[in-house]
Amino acid sequence: MKDRFRLSAELYLGLFLLGILLLLLAFAPSFFSLNNTMSMLNRFSYVLIAAIGMNMIIITSNIDVSAGGLISVVCLALAALGKLDLGLAALLPAAMLIGAALGLINALFITKFKIPAIVATLATAQLFSGILPMVVEGSIYDLPASFTWLAFEAKIFGIIPGSVLIMVIITACALWFMQYSRFSKKIYAVGNNTEAARLSGINVDAVVIVTYVIAGTLFGISGTIITTASQRVTTTMGTGLEMTFIAAVVLGGTSVSGGSGKLLGTIFGAAILSVIAPAINYLGISSDWSDAIMGAIIIIAVIVSALRLGERKPAMSGAGGA
Repeated sequence: MKDRFRLSAELYLGLFLLGILLLLLAFAPSFFSLNNTMSMLNRFSYVLIAAIGMNMIIITSNIDVSAGGLISVVCLALAALGKLDLGLAALLPAAMLIGAALGLINALFITKFKIPAIVATLATAQLFSGILPMVVEGSIYDLPASFTWLAFEAKIFGIIPGSVLIMVIITACALWFMQYSRFSKKIYAVGNNTEAARLSGINVDAVVIVTYVIAGTLFGISGTIITTASQRVTTTMGTGLEMTFIAAVVLGGTSVSGGSGKLLGTIFGAAILSVIAPAINYLGISSDWSDAIMGAIIIIAVIVSALRLGERKPAMSGAGGA
């Protein structure tokens, strides 16, 4: 019964996405111009890749509000390397290492110093946003053509952005990992009941640390897609993106209290948000509405998650009494 409900929730998300696309097709068909469609696919790529990492973190009953700041750090670091005329073969591994290192820092604050995840990552987010302007004045610009190869030259069939291929590979690996790996079972166990997981022999701190490192690596890959789309990189390239990633995860049905959530839902959530923001901009509506919609999505998803949790507890109590 539970699996059917989850399948229905994901089906509803798919139908909602289809409804949005059909409305846009009916009332703004030019929205689906080739350039706009490819731009949406590129946006979908980096949103989904980062949301996969955020989904893992939230399942452990944690959060990372520093993801946007982390991406800004990655973007500037890659721009500095790009000045050396390094290509994607060097930039992508560098971004992954930087992301993993910064994710590790967050995890150590949480596990070793016992700082709540929201506080720890909020602190590092402020740290990133405060330090970056002191390190770089404004932006890094006049980057070589090799820096933007992924965005402008790496095309599948000469049309589809190369970032889509990266997204497909990562998503396929993540779907397998979350479904079949033993580590994913530990992630769910930690999020469902930390103490019970610890008593069953799971090293909770290690699970949280590895999860943040994996997520940081994925944030780094997203940062690579974002920054290589321009020859001018600013200190605010990732500002606010963490809310998009969190919204994609909670919209997809992952419980904010941890322990439950399916990656398929996150995929639909990322797709919906990747369409809504460009549509709002295309229709000439104030960008403030995009932020308002993100906030509303998070609030509604949190309420729905709380209601589901409330329904689950009496059922469990009844089962125990029987």
